[in-house]
Amino acid sequence: MRFRSATRCLLLLLIVNAAQGAVDATDAEGRHISLPAAAKRIVALAPHIVENLATVGALDTIVGTVQFSDYPEPAKDILRLGSVGAISLEGIVALEPDLVILWGSGTPPGLRAGIERLGIPYFVDEIRSLEDLRASLQALGTLTAHDENAALASRELSTALMNMKADRDRPETQIPGVFLQLWDQPLQSIGGEHLLNEVIERCGGRSITRRISGLAPQVSMELVLTEDPAIIIVESPAQGQHWTRYPQLQALREDRIIVVNPDLLHRPTLRLLQGMEAICKAVRDQKNTPFAP
Repeated sequence: MRFRSATRCLLLLLIVNAAQGAVDATDAEGRHISLPAAAKRIVALAPHIVENLATVGALDTIVGTVQFSDYPEPAKDILRLGSVGAISLEGIVALEPDLVILWGSGTPPGLRAGIERLGIPYFVDEIRSLEDLRASLQALGTLTAHDENAALASRELSTALMNMKADRDRPETQIPGVFLQLWDQPLQSIGGEHLLNEVIERCGGRSITRRISGLAPQVSMELVLTEDPAIIIVESPAQGQHWTRYPQLQALREDRIIVVNPDLLHRPTLRLLQGMEAICKAVRDQKNTPFAP
């Protein structure tokens, strides 16, 4: 009886250890990340990373982040280590993280080199497609032992994408061109490597800057005038005022300059679905509230 009791205790101990054991995931660069236990002290080096950790139920694991990490509301109380491009390595070390989550295209290379030199485990997050978003949520869920929440978020993303209807049967010549403005002076838009090209395409539109290399290139006004987009997307009325100087553009003639909260487009999180719905509606209906700067 004692042997059986001891065996039961050992099995229970093994089960508990397995539940609390090592976790591993593959990051955006194909690096295999293995931790001896689920991460409990995370430094998240981009606002979207904070939001996605919150989505999988791991907001309380974040001990440090960067400026503008303001969603959800409790994220505003997390310690700030600087702006995305100017983060203190000493500040990171002082927090004794068991995991740092880097933004692949946003974290300064020197900071990454310092983290690697010190042997701090890090995960590279870089979302260039909706599938990347799904994979990122799943990886964050795994690394924090919140797999079930991550699975729910993944299903929410899949369901929402299936429910978004777009007219994809138009002849190619009738697919509306879309210009998504990131900034007005200098004029800046999304390049061919940006996630939002896929969003626009899934909505039945065509980004007029999709053939330009990079993520956020500067573009010429001549390009926009030549392409004559049917829809122009800006992040605020103030950022759209300069377009009134070009009444010949189709988007101006047909009142199709739309304002979308940039947080719903430029942060690759589940809130992107809200921004996507606004784009899909504009493409589908090709009408919106007249723009009044």
